[in-house]
Amino acid sequence: MMPFGAGRRMCPGYTLAMLHLEFFVGSLVRELEWLPAVDGEEVDMTEVLDFTTLMKNPLRVRAIPRT
Repeated sequence: MMPFGAGRRMCPGYTLAMLHLEFFVGSLVRELEWLPAVDGEEVDMTEVLDFTTLMKNPLRVRAIPRT
């Protein structure tokens, strides 16, 4: 799925939007420590094939600011 369209008439804001998304996700990874929602619990990375690949179970984590 292409939310910005594709081809010759592609949205001119696509490149800027992708830069902002990459910066936002990178900032989250850098500034937060990601831990399982329950101590000692493994993160389930099982996948389900649909139109796209999805996680079988929702990701449950705690995001704690890094010190």
